[in-house]
Amino acid sequence: MKLARRVKEKISYRGQDISESVMDFAYTDNYDQTDDISIRLSDAEEQWLNELFPVFGDTLIAGFGVYDWIGPGDDRDINLGLFEIDNVDHNGTLTMRGVAVPITSDVRSEKKNRARVDINLSGIARDIAGSCGLALVYDTDFDPLYDQVDQNDKSDLEFLEELCKSDGLCMKITDSQLIIFEERRYEARPANITISKGDANIIGFPRFSHNAKNTYRACEISYFCSRTNEVKTGYFEDPNAPEVGHTLRLRECYNSIQADPSLNRKSMARLREKNKDEWRANFTLTGDIIYFTGMNVNIEGWGMYDGKYHIVRVNWTNGSGGFRIGLDLRRCLEGY
Repeated sequence: MKLARRVKEKISYRGQDISESVMDFAYTDNYDQTDDISIRLSDAEEQWLNELFPVFGDTLIAGFGVYDWIGPGDDRDINLGLFEIDNVDHNGTLTMRGVAVPITSDVRSEKKNRARVDINLSGIARDIAGSCGLALVYDTDFDPLYDQVDQNDKSDLEFLEELCKSDGLCMKITDSQLIIFEERRYEARPANITISKGDANIIGFPRFSHNAKNTYRACEISYFCSRTNEVKTGYFEDPNAPEVGHTLRLRECYNSIQADPSLNRKSMARLREKNKDEWRANFTLTGDIIYFTGMNVNIEGWGMYDGKYHIVRVNWTNGSGGFRIGLDLRRCLEGY
């Protein structure tokens, strides 16, 4: 007799396995945001109203196991990492939600004013990661140097995210790591999974959207340099853009007059930021363990929406509706 594949949560709280109390489970793997988790627990004995009630700074370690997945004996463990609990609801059952960034650190909430001089982005990221106990994974060869950069009334994470976006980089926090990466390099990788119309694992009908309203043909950035009394300009044009289209015109400064006097890279980054969400898709599938953010998949059978897409969010749920995943995708930009 063929065994049915099974899924079981593995949740540890205060060093205690609470997996048997889990009624519903949801985990969101976010592309360039903080991962988060939500767990609903049974509480017939009202332990969660008393001795087990989460206090500020409590953490849980989450994951799940899959059993007989591809065939008999194919058992695997999926580790989702450490989460700090930041929200608790109780209405007969207890629901607690957690995030992968430590809420006990001031890195997310405290506004700061600070100037940094002659420092690379990796140095700023290493300083911020270390202040909240996160390991830095700097997954890009591009490391901009700043003559001076000011953190004006922003939290550390807001400030770092702003710097990353300025040069086409992304920031993500997951499993006690702060990761900085270059999304265009990830989008350039080949797709090794195909989702085709009619596949048995598709639940309902996928949702597609095409938004051409806020897309641009090119980006031009200009900046007046007081040191040289010159106007510096940067320009980048979508290599696949139609002949007719708008140019996004911005005023921004470059990072370093010594290391990076060109604004062309920033122009490319700003154009990507505007254009990357032109084509979007959303799927609900029966649960699987092959999809993660940062991967590319091919979509086939939906006409103009066909193409290579980048996974930007995966939502895993297991409960009364069974094991499911939701995929948010955007079509990969080509050539930049």
